[in-house]
Amino acid sequence: MKGNFVETGLLEIHRFLPPALLEGFNIEEIGLDEFLRYVAKARYIQELEERIVAQAIADVFASD
Repeated sequence: MKGNFVETGLLEIHRFLPPALLEGFNIEEIGLDEFLRYVAKARYIQELEERIVAQAIADVFASD
């Protein structure tokens, strides 16, 4: 799977994008540019989630 960009991108898209952002998403009908936009959105949301978790951990240890 590591070498298959489309499959990896689809996993990211379905893991990180909420259903509201996936309305109308059809891999069979979109072009490469639109697919890459979805992947970019998924990666951005992943980064936001990582920052939220990191801040929560920092807050827990800072309160001691």
